[in-house]
Amino acid sequence: MVRNTMSRHPGIQVLRALAAIMVLVGHVLAEAEHYFDQSFALSGLPWTRGVDIFFVISGFIITLSASRIWGTRHASLRFIWHRILRVVPLYYLFTTLMLAALVFVPGGVKDTVLDPAQVISSYLFVPYERYDGRIAPILSLGWTLNYEMFFYGIMALALALPRGAAFVAALGVLSGLSVIGLIIRPDQTMLAFWTNPIILTFVFGILIARAQIAGLTRKKGGVVVFAIGLGGLVVLNTMVSGLPRFISSGIPAAFIVAAPVLFSEQTWAPRIGIVLGDASYALYLSHRFVLRAATLILLPFLPASPLAALLFTVLVCGAAILASVCVYYRIEKPMLRWAEQWR
Repeated sequence: MVRNTMSRHPGIQVLRALAAIMVLVGHVLAEAEHYFDQSFALSGLPWTRGVDIFFVISGFIITLSASRIWGTRHASLRFIWHRILRVVPLYYLFTTLMLAALVFVPGGVKDTVLDPAQVISSYLFVPYERYDGRIAPILSLGWTLNYEMFFYGIMALALALPRGAAFVAALGVLSGLSVIGLIIRPDQTMLAFWTNPIILTFVFGILIARAQIAGLTRKKGGVVVFAIGLGGLVVLNTMVSGLPRFISSGIPAAFIVAAPVLFSEQTWAPRIGIVLGDASYALYLSHRFVLRAATLILLPFLPASPLAALLFTVLVCGAAILASVCVYYRIEKPMLRWAEQWR
């Protein structure tokens, strides 16, 4: 969900699009099944594990970004400031839209209530336990941004260390926190959130970046590695139970990301893949709004039938993708240009 020059590797752009669309499809299918009282065979697939692909990509890209400014003046401050300028404006926009919806049309917002403490924590990227026990901000999708900002903070601190120790320190902190989460399982909200082993997906991304920097790449095998990752993601999430998420989803996601980066010399991708990769952050943040609006508008006109549920799914996915491209070009891209003057 982050972007810079190095991240515009065509394979990474396509994977961004894939990850965002996976999350979109998962949420739309769940909504369709709920409201149309239908069951889709494809709904059992791990669509929302697109988030794990996002996290591995983030670990990869952030490591490349950090590598370029290590040892420069005020590297830590510059790094965290650039990340804030990249991630925060659009997130704040959609968080504020959610807040406005909660204030003015509370009945139109599903499974979210107006909680002042949660509102404050949402803008500060601080984990907060909701009334239903879930740790999430008012824009529930923002839980991933809480992890992203936490990861950025760790990398910013690592930038203050000598180059040889920096990556080891970042890997050690993330791995150590994951071990605490696996063994001790803290009950306190922030500790439980920050020690969730899902943060190991960032570690996988760091390792992929370090392998690329070290030249540990091959010109072939990408399709096979990608197939192993995608197949593993499906099998480990549908046919095997009880595995920690970093195993069932994180490791397959690492294979998926490593495929175009370490096992391919791909220098081209379809234009649509690049565009949707650019719009992936906008798609991730905006699709819940499109989904809710479509639910309120379309449901009164659609019967409770399998065909209607399928039509709903296709229409909403298409509308969300088109809306995200508009958001990217009309809102996010101008925001990024504005942010450039503050870099």
